[in-house]
Amino acid sequence: MRVTHCAAEADMAASLICGRLTASLRNPGARNTLSSASKVLSCSSGLFGGHVSQLQPPHLQQQHRNLSLHEYMSIGLLKEAGISVPAGMVASSSEEAYAVAKQIGSKDLVVKAQVLAGGRGKGTFEGGLKGGVRIVYSPEEARDISSQMIGRKLYTKQTGEAGRICNQVFICERRYPRREYYFAITMERSYQGPVLIGSSQGGVNIEDVAAENPDAIVKEPIDIVEGIKMEQAVKVAQKMGFPPALVNEAAENMIKLYNLFVKYDASMVEINPMVEDSSGIVMCMDAKINFDFIIYFNMY
Repeated sequence: MRVTHCAAEADMAASLICGRLTASLRNPGARNTLSSASKVLSCSSGLFGGHVSQLQPPHLQQQHRNLSLHEYMSIGLLKEAGISVPAGMVASSSEEAYAVAKQIGSKDLVVKAQVLAGGRGKGTFEGGLKGGVRIVYSPEEARDISSQMIGRKLYTKQTGEAGRICNQVFICERRYPRREYYFAITMERSYQGPVLIGSSQGGVNIEDVAAENPDAIVKEPIDIVEGIKMEQAVKVAQKMGFPPALVNEAAENMIKLYNLFVKYDASMVEINPMVEDSSGIVMCMDAKINFDFIIYFNMY
C-alpha cells in the first residue's frame, strides 16, 4: 500500500517543473485556467488599469497556456520552502485514504478532491455526493468519503456539464482559523514585474470582493531586479489587517512565497486563505501555483 507524503510530492513537483510539465497538457484541466489573482487585476473596477497579468510579447499572447499544479503538489512546495501548512498526504484509493488518515493521527480531518477546477466545495460528484471538500472524523469516514470521490467526475460551475474526473484526494489535518486573509503574487504587465495582492477578506470569492469593494484589495508592486524587501511585506501584512504580534510572521511567509515564485518562474502563487489559526500562528491553508507553459517550452 502506497502512502505519499507532502515532502515527497514536493520533490516530484520540482522535477516536473524542471522540464516534464509538458505531460500535463494531456489533461484539459491543466490548461487555460485564469487565476483569481489575474481576474482581480483585470476586473472592471479599474485595478491596475484593467491589464491582464502577463508579461508576454504580442506574438505569444494568443498561444498563452497556464499549467496548474494540484493542491497537494502546491502545498508540498510550500512546505519545502519552510512555509507553515497543515499536515497532509495524498491518496489514490479509498484504502490509501484510510491509511493516510490513520497516519496523520488527527481526529478532525479534511478530505479534498484533487480536481483542477474552482468551486470544489459546492460541487457535486456523479453518484450524488455533495461537496469536493469534506470534513471527516475518523479513518473509516475518510475511506467512505474518498470512495465516493476517487474515480468519479466532479461537477462545478467552472467544469460545466463535462465535469472533471477525481483521481486523488488530499487528506489533511483540520485547523481552526481565527481570521482568514487572501494573498497572491502574480505578474502585472503595467508594472513590468510581480505584484503582491492581499485582502483582509480571505476564504471567499476574491473576484467578488474586488468588484464590490476595490478598497479591500491591497496591491504592492515589486522591483523584479531588487526583489522583495521586508518593509514591503510588512506594509502589506499591516494593510491586510494582521494583528501587530503576527505582522512579521506574515511578512516572512510572504517573502518565502515570493522566493518560491521566483525560484520556479511561476506566473501566479495564490493562497486562499492565509490564516491566523487558533494556536496563534500564520498558516497557508490552500495553495494554487500556475506556470506559463510558453516559458517552460522555450526554456526546456
